[in-house]
Amino acid sequence: MIRIEKERIDEFIRALMETWSVYAPARDGKNTLFAPVEDPAGIDHGIFNTDKSPKEIFFPHSEVLFEFEGGEIKKVERDARPIAVWGLRGCDARSLRLLDKVFGSAWQKPDNDMFEDPYWKEKYDDSIIFGTACNEPRSTCFCNWFGAGPHDGAGMDVKVVDTGEAFILDPVSEKGKKYIGSLKGWAEATKKDVTKMKAAAKEADKAMGEVFGMDGIQEKMADLFLKPVWNDIGAKCVNCGACAFICSTCHCFDVQDEGKKGKKGKRIRIWDTCMFPIFTMEASGHNPRDMSKDRLRQRFMHKFSYFINNYDEHLCTGCGRCVIVCPVNLDIREVVREVMACEA
Repeated sequence: MIRIEKERIDEFIRALMETWSVYAPARDGKNTLFAPVEDPAGIDHGIFNTDKSPKEIFFPHSEVLFEFEGGEIKKVERDARPIAVWGLRGCDARSLRLLDKVFGSAWQKPDNDMFEDPYWKEKYDDSIIFGTACNEPRSTCFCNWFGAGPHDGAGMDVKVVDTGEAFILDPVSEKGKKYIGSLKGWAEATKKDVTKMKAAAKEADKAMGEVFGMDGIQEKMADLFLKPVWNDIGAKCVNCGACAFICSTCHCFDVQDEGKKGKKGKRIRIWDTCMFPIFTMEASGHNPRDMSKDRLRQRFMHKFSYFINNYDEHLCTGCGRCVIVCPVNLDIREVVREVMACEA
């Protein structure tokens, strides 16, 4: 572990920028997001969890896949430098690992090889993730429901802990250990630093709410597929899609061609969501999910049943963004509790 005094953190980021394209928490008016770093002074190290999900770094809201002219396909020029992400919270670091199961490793149970997404892989595979431990979790945080915690390092290459006067960089992955081992001119963390880290982790764990048992939720969801519970829950939802667009693990998308057919144009991948009525609209005009409750059920079935069946993990990390942004106060935690309490 190395120790970086806070007054020297800009120096560390500048050194990182020599090799990497660095993204870090920043403010854009009233919103907070992960933005490319042009000047380390623009990083806001005090942002707890960005309003916008950092999945945009690797899976942009709108991304040009390629351009075409006549019968020729042209590859889009991209920044050749690998990506470094600074200040990612544990819930978001885990979300990237979950998305990599879909786009990167591309394998499902029991033994299904899937399509590997080259646009994701060229950005994520060579990236390095500096995750920041959460010393003061919010009331909307529930990462502990999924076996994690405020100081958990899963999905990170280097875990960063703020001890007040310094940042302690603790390598987690082999990539992180290799990087930290290559650094020169930085002091080793002291015993006092380690003591502060342990104390901060203990206090953060105490601040978390009670863990809700999730065992068997995938089977329960499946058993309740046709039950009235979804009518009651769906009656509150307005299908605005805000939860899906700020979610760090939702990954539905549409592909569209812009330009003149057969001439010049570009193919674009753009986010979509199962919460929108048109998402499952068929060419015939029939919509198998024409009711609001059907679309709400699909979102929860994907997160807590289908994804578990395919990957043995929940498609949720407990970041709490959807709890904050929902205009009708539909709390994902309350939905899970209601479903688990319902008789099949």
